[in-house]
Amino acid sequence: MPVSRKRKIVKKNKSSKKKYKPYEAVTQNLYRIDNPFQEEISFEQRIKPFLELAERSTIEFEIEFQKLQEYFKDYDPLYLCSFCVFYFIAEKEGIDKEAIDGRLDFHMFYLEILQCYSLYQERTLSAMPLNEKEEDFKKLLQDLNQHQSFAYFKLSNKATTEEEFGPVMLRLEMMHNTLAVRNWAYEGQMQKIAYELSARISAKFEDKLGFKPEVFLDVLFGLADLSTKKLNAHKNNIRPAIIAKNFNAVFDAYENNMPGVSPTNALSRLNLWEEFGKNLQMLKSFFIEHSDLKLKDIFTIDFEEIKALTNISLSNEDISRIFDPLAYRFGDLSNEDKNHVFLNNPIHSKPFIRLDENKYFSAVPFLFSHLGIDLLEGFIMKEKTLKDVYIKEKGKYLEEKIEKLFKDAFPDAKIFSGSLWTCPTTNKIFENDLIVLIEDFAIIVEAKSGTVSNPAKRGAPERLFQTLKDLVVAPSEQAIRFKNYLQNNKKLHIFKTKSGAKNELDSNLINYYVPLGVTLSNLGSIGCNLKKLIEAKVVTHKLEELAPSISFTDLEVIFDILPLQSEKVHYLSRRREFEAHVNFQGDELDLFGFYLKNGFNIGEDEYNNSTYLNLTLLSKELDPYMIGKGRGIQVKKPFLQKTQYWSDTLNYINSNGNNWLVASFILLNLPKQDQALFEKKLNELKSSIVRGKMSKPHNWVSLTCGPERRQYTIVGYPYKDIDTATRNNVLDQILELESKNNLRGVVVLGYNLNNPNYPYSFIAGNLETNLFDKLDLADN
Repeated sequence: MPVSRKRKIVKKNKSSKKKYKPYEAVTQNLYRIDNPFQEEISFEQRIKPFLELAERSTIEFEIEFQKLQEYFKDYDPLYLCSFCVFYFIAEKEGIDKEAIDGRLDFHMFYLEILQCYSLYQERTLSAMPLNEKEEDFKKLLQDLNQHQSFAYFKLSNKATTEEEFGPVMLRLEMMHNTLAVRNWAYEGQMQKIAYELSARISAKFEDKLGFKPEVFLDVLFGLADLSTKKLNAHKNNIRPAIIAKNFNAVFDAYENNMPGVSPTNALSRLNLWEEFGKNLQMLKSFFIEHSDLKLKDIFTIDFEEIKALTNISLSNEDISRIFDPLAYRFGDLSNEDKNHVFLNNPIHSKPFIRLDENKYFSAVPFLFSHLGIDLLEGFIMKEKTLKDVYIKEKGKYLEEKIEKLFKDAFPDAKIFSGSLWTCPTTNKIFENDLIVLIEDFAIIVEAKSGTVSNPAKRGAPERLFQTLKDLVVAPSEQAIRFKNYLQNNKKLHIFKTKSGAKNELDSNLINYYVPLGVTLSNLGSIGCNLKKLIEAKVVTHKLEELAPSISFTDLEVIFDILPLQSEKVHYLSRRREFEAHVNFQGDELDLFGFYLKNGFNIGEDEYNNSTYLNLTLLSKELDPYMIGKGRGIQVKKPFLQKTQYWSDTLNYINSNGNNWLVASFILLNLPKQDQALFEKKLNELKSSIVRGKMSKPHNWVSLTCGPERRQYTIVGYPYKDIDTATRNNVLDQILELESKNNLRGVVVLGYNLNNPNYPYSFIAGNLETNLFDKLDLADN
């Protein structure tokens, strides 16, 4: 069963000019909603609905919890858990109900809660099926989880003023993120990171704990595939009985295909057939219910199955030593506070249930990729010396991975790591993790490999805010600090490094800085929205004093999907501006999914503070490609929406000439429908020139794009029967004329109609450019 990453689109001559109309299509209806906090209401009125909802939900949750415990007294909890997976969660390969419907009616975390609550009492051994209670049981689990989630709005009573409400809402968002979000990266990425981290401390790990970490990961990740195979086998075993045409064929199909079923004689068959009123559908339903009692076998793993998942020989004692610390027995959680389970579910650190006869049970093997690193670190953190080595290696690992990622993504760039520099204000020595120099752009990267602690995930204010400062604010400050140093000291710098190498770079040649923090952990929608931290008073910084924070795995996805170096630079730089100017909800890959639809070209809406974009689930559009890639299946890669001509032009620019990055940056600020308009008008003008239909000797197509405070002009200049000097003179006139319009940059694409070259004959632009926007909503 695939698990997605989470929970889970002018023509003119010298005398005329037509401006680009702001692009709004994508933001209408599908994503754009009114700002929920625009209306003028008092603070007490604003939080009253939250408090009332919390009070009602707290009462309902207590009632529903008691009902659930009654179910555990009547039914085998292994059956109940397995039944939920089979009927409420498992989907066909390639089917993602959340992406199709925009929601899920049964979340994975409902199942985690169910397994946890099943451990509050001893196991009931029962062969009774749910029958007609199936929908009631499903609704009970839905209501139980939803009411407990709503009950957390009681935190609103901790705020007595508007200023105090921001931190409360940030805590609530982190808590709800903890409840519902699983897989902070794609399965293949998470497993790869887990194996690579384990390899760095493998020998010391085995010396301290007596087994190889890779063996543990082999088994853990292998169990998800094993459960999927067993689940599919169960479906295939029951299917012949479901499609059988008569009652004897139903009996034959079920007895021949379902393991452990004894054959019946003719008299027994006839008696059962008559008992069901000779109704074939009722007979089939009986066998389906009987087969459901075997669902627990899908998620029950015996020691022999575990041994088959690794090439290393394991004894029964080895298996018990590794997995018993990760398993509960029934009744172990009888004293656990039921209200703490939702934000600190014990099965996240012990996802197995120990059964007798050398067996374990887990209804959540599809989460093992999500839990793998945490479970591995659970072993590591118990040994202080191993812990110290691991934390150091984890930091080095992230720095090395980031450096390789940028080297692969920017083959034309100069890349320096570990530059030591002295801050003239504090006289302290700092170390820059990475600087990427490409033409007159500099990407300044700072890395943080810290972990989001359980208290932080639960919304504990001190731990949450400190985690945000450590993982988001600290690398931001470092990147901005180094940027400011280079900007204020325009000269040739020679930086020492701890390795003894020297990094030589000339900041006179840098016009544009792109600061960036990169983390190994993923903080979801909180981590990718710095305005939330500022508004919640977590930090006192201004927005321009912070840099965006992107997790390594998200950055890996972004660089994989964007093929051109210019697209990567454009995303990182425009992403910082977009985050500053637009109110949105979503995580980094939701934001990236939106970028692929329009390149962040949404016209004046970018600066309309009342616009609110709900981008949640846009990352789902990346899932088929990323999941397929992880499984070695070819799936069409998502791409930035462009016309074929625009794509060809950008590809050609990226491979030829100087100042290609500035030209590409300007061209990327035009949305697809206006690219098509430019090409249409250009072709019309070419045709008129070839046919001699133009009254003036020199003509061009000009398109001014972007909102008023951030405008660029793109010019198409076709010419025929003129010499180079004349052409250059006209080009100078075009650039002089266009540059008077307070533009951030101009690109001219020239087309020699006597000797056509595709996609253009020459490219030119003005030397004075101002590509980056201020990080505020005021006029520039």
